Amino acid sequence: GQALSMQPFVTDLSAQDMRDIGAWYASQKASAGLADDTPISEGPLAGQPFYAIGQQLYRGGDAQRGIPACIACHGPTGAGNPGPGWPHIAGQHASYISQRLQQYRSGEHTLQQAANFQIMQQVSQQLTDSEIQSLASYLQGLHPARNDIAVASAP
Repeated sequence: GQALSMQPFVTDLSAQDMRDIGAWYASQKASAGLADDTPISEGPLAGQPFYAIGQQLYRGGDAQRGIPACIACHGPTGAGNPGPGWPHIAGQHASYISQRLQQYRSGEHTLQQAANFQIMQQVSQQLTDSEIQSLASYLQGLHPARNDIAVASAP
């Protein structure tokens, strides 16, 4: 849906124009926001900050439910991984991350790289709404390390 709003601006761009724009965005420094540290009021994580659920999923996944750790593909600080080209996700707005994870979970997509979509769809199938919100909050506040950015942007 949101991609359609950009279509009028990109229809006349050449392949080189798109590479140049991509290179410019890749050279920008991302600034992370803040994770929601409101204490959880009940359950096994009572008293811990709201983002703790997302942090646990990001760093360790949930083996019992078959949820891999996000860190495996997106790196220790969310700067992404070279090779397969997993994207930089640290510092993204929580609302955007939440929306994307919900879209993956529901199977809603218009992506050309179906294999990457299917991986995220499988992962997100097991996430609850509150886990998605917590993971989104955690990622919004995740600050990539200088070394991770250099590795992720290496050719």
